[in-house]
Amino acid sequence: MRTHWRGPWAACLLAISLISGDAVAQLAPARAEGTLLLMTGTAEVEVANDEAVAQFYFEAQDADLARAQSQVNQRVAEGVAQLKRADPKAVVETSGYTSFPVYQPGAQRKQVGWRVRQGVMLRTGELAGLPRAVAAAQQHLALGGIDFRLSRAARTKVEAELIEQAIASLNRKLAAAARALNVSAERVRLEELNFGVMPPPIAPRMRAEMMASAAPPVEEPQFDAGRSLQQLTVTGKARLLPP
Repeated sequence: MRTHWRGPWAACLLAISLISGDAVAQLAPARAEGTLLLMTGTAEVEVANDEAVAQFYFEAQDADLARAQSQVNQRVAEGVAQLKRADPKAVVETSGYTSFPVYQPGAQRKQVGWRVRQGVMLRTGELAGLPRAVAAAQQHLALGGIDFRLSRAARTKVEAELIEQAIASLNRKLAAAARALNVSAERVRLEELNFGVMPPPIAPRMRAEMMASAAPPVEEPQFDAGRSLQQLTVTGKARLLPP
């Protein structure tokens, strides 16, 4: 008597019979050997700031918009010229030209004038001459604040140092873990590296919100550029191979 297989079971058995022993071995997932370690190396370097970014502005209010704009235009032009004379190598840019209507207090909201404001930015690496440049600009503009930081060239140099230090820190930790597990250095295989930048602490920002007067000369302010703490982390994946 013959038996005839029908339905999905017949198709399943036929598919299984077509798979050879070698094919089954290839389809089976390869089992990872050894112990996997995840370690983190860290590095930090404190560097003297070599660049300053100063923010200036001038603001005028008048019943007539054209007069207010003329006052701002003139004072900003004078301030920009002063900055360029005091620090010819600096980058000086204008920014943020705004005009706002001014209303009298009360429920009627009657417009009584206009307030016009424009900003000026100074970026320089001449820190020794910064007090002189700021004092010259303050005869025409108000100083809004100064940020001290690392220049692009300094950051590039520091990044290379951080990478070397972070990897050296990671290698020391991997070696210590291998020794603790009685694994020789020849059996440690590094498989992956991931770098991450740790956010530096917020640096203090110098501010001055008083409007500048053009009449008397302004005494030079005192500045301390300070230092920046740059940090880097590297996470490594290593495998301790079996003997």
